[in-house]
Amino acid sequence: MNLFEMLRWNNWKNLTDEAKIQAFQQVLMYFVSPLKEITNLELLTYQLDGVKCRTFELEIDGEAFVFVPGQKEAILGWDLGVKGLATNAWSITNTHPLTKNDKQIVAEYHLGDLDSWDLYVNLHTSPLRKKDIPPMLIQKHALPAGTRYLGMLDTITGEFTGNVAKFSPFEAEVKAQLTPPQTFEESLNYSLPYHILSPNAFYLEIADGTDSYYVFEHFECNQTSLIRTIQNEGFDLLSEDQWEFMVGAGTRKLFRWGNAADVDESYWGRQVKSLKQGPNMFGVVINGGANRYELTCDAVLKMEHSQKSGIPLLELLPEATYYRANRRLKADEKLTPQDFLYRKVISIELD
Repeated sequence: MNLFEMLRWNNWKNLTDEAKIQAFQQVLMYFVSPLKEITNLELLTYQLDGVKCRTFELEIDGEAFVFVPGQKEAILGWDLGVKGLATNAWSITNTHPLTKNDKQIVAEYHLGDLDSWDLYVNLHTSPLRKKDIPPMLIQKHALPAGTRYLGMLDTITGEFTGNVAKFSPFEAEVKAQLTPPQTFEESLNYSLPYHILSPNAFYLEIADGTDSYYVFEHFECNQTSLIRTIQNEGFDLLSEDQWEFMVGAGTRKLFRWGNAADVDESYWGRQVKSLKQGPNMFGVVINGGANRYELTCDAVLKMEHSQKSGIPLLELLPEATYYRANRRLKADEKLTPQDFLYRKVISIELD
């Protein structure tokens, strides 16, 4: 069995840890630039909805990546409508009042029965197909478009942890923008901004539930210049096929966590929320709650700016593995970090 055969999932899952280590050493030797610093290499087991993968997690120049095995003739796309979903995920009831957006969608697509919902879901997902997916090293967390991660800033202590050399040129400007109100009256309504952008300098985004910020270096870009920039660094953007396989492993379920579509505060709703926030079966974290599009290497956008809905399926559908956003990326469109995410990949294949 040669290296590329070992890296296919049907073979990879049967390898011993020792064999995995030997194969992965060759991956790092031949497919990652020797100029890159490899740290924190671990062999870990991830699991989601009954799908388990024992794989590698590592840092490349301080950024977390995971190894995703390849698969020949992976089945991607969706043509099963609402099959597998509980009726209360898509049926229109009086339990939760419809929003204005809900009413527009229901009227436009004449949603009312099983057939109309099947058609709606199929129209908003990619077509069914078989594709060969190469083994990949994929960035664990997507980054805001046009940024490079530098570190974390604690607004309570003022301490920055990360790439100090790159942060120091704009440290004073960052801290000035985070200066708290000086009067008691002003402080009553003050809250930390969710994000702060200084074009071609820095971008800050708050870590949910904390008083700390993720700090990024920012550069203005469109898709073409972003691809050129990361290719110069030895990476690429995922294709739509690679993105869908990375998210759902080719499973025939609408969501990466299965077919549960509960969005309330019930036990099952809390389970779905927990599964959405954690890593998937490959260790990749999909930040659907960020309400941003994730880029692919062409005009197709994944995920969406989702909205609260009285119909669970409408609220969750943008997080479906095979969902296609309602718009395509325009040529030369400026990519703002508040609206777009990108994820770097190294495809392990012969040119």
